[in-house]
Amino acid sequence: MSPLSAAPALRTMRNTHFEIVGLHLRSVSYVNELSLFSANIAERYLDREGMAFPLPILVSLRPEAHAGFEGDFRIRIEERGAVELAIRWEDAMTLERTCRALSEALLVQYALYNHGREAASKLRLWPVAALAEEIYLGLRPAHFIDLLGRARQGGMPALAAVVESPLAADGQGEPGFGYWLLGAMKSAGLDRRVVRRLFQQAVAGIDIEEALASAIQPTEPTAERLPVEAWWAGQLLDLLSREYEVVETMETSQAWLAALARYDAPLTLETGEMTLNLRSLWTHRAQPEVRELVQARYEILRLRMLRINPAYYNPARSLGVLYEALLGDAPAHTYLHALAIYLSDWEDAKDMQEIVENKLIGK
Repeated sequence: MSPLSAAPALRTMRNTHFEIVGLHLRSVSYVNELSLFSANIAERYLDREGMAFPLPILVSLRPEAHAGFEGDFRIRIEERGAVELAIRWEDAMTLERTCRALSEALLVQYALYNHGREAASKLRLWPVAALAEEIYLGLRPAHFIDLLGRARQGGMPALAAVVESPLAADGQGEPGFGYWLLGAMKSAGLDRRVVRRLFQQAVAGIDIEEALASAIQPTEPTAERLPVEAWWAGQLLDLLSREYEVVETMETSQAWLAALARYDAPLTLETGEMTLNLRSLWTHRAQPEVRELVQARYEILRLRMLRINPAYYNPARSLGVLYEALLGDAPAHTYLHALAIYLSDWEDAKDMQEIVENKLIGK
């Protein structure tokens, strides 16, 4: 057998913003789902037109023997403005660090595509840290208690230290107060467009302190001007002293669960390329590609169950039972029964959401 024929085949998956390459389809599917989720969170703060990258970010999942770099991940800008993210794909690589790697790669690509190489080299730390935390908390809401505890115990940094720190100052260490800065802007009631503009300026390597100071000023012409450091101290104190209940909105849970049960992208099987759905998954359950794709979604589902809105808890749980039936090679009637329960729970949850929303608007 030649060395080439003995080499393991690479598995790939591609979406709008990322192309994932690795040795195992389960890992590739998992990171693909995570990258889709990450891009959806990023769209809260970035322009969709600005995210229309000519080339997707290439993400390679590398075992220790083929890493060739220090740390958990490495990001490089290659020819033609392509961003490459290499992740040391070992058991020690955590979900939190993977969220950080994807966030950093995405914002480097955004800065490069919209503002050029110089801007990409000046990318600020706080938007990367903020985006990474939002993505991670979207999957592991219980982590918020740890994040809150660390912020309460640590000293309050000066605003200038937060907004001026370049990405290079952090390397791959503790993300700092970027998440709380973004939270302070939203908590203060700044217009969403203003928050997005400030976030994008930081991605372009611009110090936002002056623009933020202008945005927080009271609208009354006779009102006293508010020092930006005093605003930051007050907002941070308010954020850290609140009592929090961490749960998604019904709209967020509905959209996420619908995406997790939908199979839009064609999958290449031995029988050819085809688009699957929840019913046809059973027919092709023996295919390794199908099993690994379902396993990846099942793991993402389990990660986020604690944050799901109570209105969508039942369909989320029944979708998990459906995936367990497929992965556990349950009889056909068990799978079809689980599918019927999921579809019923899904419709019940949507009906409940409609009733609640109608009551809120007085219908």
